[in-house]
Amino acid sequence: MKYLTFDTETSIFQKGNPFSRCNKMCYAGFRLHTGEYVDFPMEYQDYPYGKSIKRIQEVINEHDCIVGFNLKFDLHWLLRYGLVFSDKRIFDTQLAEFILSRQSAAYPSLNGTAIGYGLEGKLDIIKTEYWDKGIDTPDVPEDVLRPYLQQDVDQTWQVFCKQQERITPENRTLISLANQDLLALLEIEHNGMLYDVETSVKLGDDIQTELDSIDFELRATLECPQFSPGSGDHISAALYGGVLKYPGRETYTYTYKDGSTTEKSRNCVIERLMPQLVRPPKGAELAKAGYYATNEPTLRSLRVTGKAKRFVQIILRRSELEKRRGTYLHGLPKLIETKDWEPGTIHGQLNQCVAVTGRLSSSQPNLQNFDKDIANLFVTRY
Repeated sequence: MKYLTFDTETSIFQKGNPFSRCNKMCYAGFRLHTGEYVDFPMEYQDYPYGKSIKRIQEVINEHDCIVGFNLKFDLHWLLRYGLVFSDKRIFDTQLAEFILSRQSAAYPSLNGTAIGYGLEGKLDIIKTEYWDKGIDTPDVPEDVLRPYLQQDVDQTWQVFCKQQERITPENRTLISLANQDLLALLEIEHNGMLYDVETSVKLGDDIQTELDSIDFELRATLECPQFSPGSGDHISAALYGGVLKYPGRETYTYTYKDGSTTEKSRNCVIERLMPQLVRPPKGAELAKAGYYATNEPTLRSLRVTGKAKRFVQIILRRSELEKRRGTYLHGLPKLIETKDWEPGTIHGQLNQCVAVTGRLSSSQPNLQNFDKDIANLFVTRY
């Protein structure tokens, strides 16, 4: 088996997200099966990278298995530059460590894993002296970046060798299956999901109109124009009774040195005591004295009638609509824009190294927990 150990250094917008169009791969480093280290400049400063792509493909073709730490991230960059590795086996040392440690810690780090095996830790000069100071990878001196990349590649190979000593026949099968799963998840993330942004924004605007109407009704019902329906403190005060606080202005008399006075105004906090609509349930007290829980399970557990019942129904309906608008209808288009993904495409993360149970999880956004009412906004390619 000819192993190729691999790592990349990329620009760092959105943590180097490979789907952000403004990001680029700066350098790719490889440890060949012979033990030789080679690296290739990509979009580093003004380098033309056509020859690098050709040589990288040749290197990949000469090997049987690609080894990396958090390998899915780096494989995404190979796909982005049109490189082919579909006939190769892979071994993600981060994923293997997560399994070997019985899923005890999410996202093991390369440095922590290496130290755990008694290997030398890495000097993270790129992070501390450049990235943390707002200096992006293309502006890091080449004589600093290349040794840093080689260190990551060497450390990954050393971790791989140590792991081979620990892997038993039983968990070897599990690790192999997990790496095969990684390739399937890689393709899902790479393809992304097509999303109807225009319709999503329009539906979100319609919900915002309904939310404005709900907020007007709540303030009118409470006879309190300053009531903020999105504030848990305000809901608690209005429902269970208590002090409702909101910003305002107050006038005061200012006295000059010569004894003359004038009226001025300044910001202040105004307090209004609200009557109790319903007694708070037992155990609903919050750490903040005088306030009680207003989450959905607590509100649904209340036995209310009359004005209190109507108030609770409106608050629950508002919460449902606000989540649909903010998280999905307006939230997903905003996420696409923030991440700098291609318009109308969502590239969610599918995570193998998070849940202690070993199950798959999803983030940015959570593809496993979408509102069923937005299902028709996902567009088929066929």
